[in-house]
Amino acid sequence: MLRKCGGVIQTESVRKDLRNVKDVHIYSGMARSIRLKKSKELPLPDKDTLKMLVEFIGFASQKLNLGDEPVVVTLLHANPGRPITTGAFDPQDKSICVIVGGRHFIDYCRTIAHEMVHLRQCVDGRTDGPIQEIGGDIEDEANSGSGRIVKEYLKSVLTKEQKEKLGLGSF
Repeated sequence: MLRKCGGVIQTESVRKDLRNVKDVHIYSGMARSIRLKKSKELPLPDKDTLKMLVEFIGFASQKLNLGDEPVVVTLLHANPGRPITTGAFDPQDKSICVIVGGRHFIDYCRTIAHEMVHLRQCVDGRTDGPIQEIGGDIEDEANSGSGRIVKEYLKSVLTKEQKEKLGLGSF
C-alpha cells in the first residue's frame, strides 16, 4: 500500500509508472544519504535549485532525527497521471514521490517535509494498520510538522539572495 498524503492507494500502478524515472543526483554525507530522481518529462532543475533542495532535505532529515536513514525522493512533472495528490510516501521501500512541475520551490518542499514526517512515523512503526486520510493523529502530525520545518528553514537557513531568487519576502 502507498501512503498518499494520508490516503492509501495501490503501489503497483505507481511502481509501473516509475519505469521512466532517471536518477538526478545521489548525495551522501553527514551520516545521511539523499537520492533524488526525476521523471523523464520533468526538465532538470538548475544547479542552485538542486543545491537548495538537497540542503532542505538534509535540514528536514536533521529536524526529524532520521540519522542515517536514506531519503529517496522522486521529482515528478505536473499532471503525472498517477494516483497521488501532491506527494506520496511508500512505506514498502520508504521512498517519496512529489509533484514539482508547475509549483513553487517552497510549496513542494513542504510536501517533501510532509512525506518525510511519514517516513519518520514509518521508522517508528507508527504507520501499520489503517490511517485516517483527513485528520487523525498521523496526518495532523505530518501537516503541522512539515509547516514547522518549512518555516524554520525559511527563517534560519535561506540567505537573503536565495529568498530573492525564489521571490520571497525578506522576513
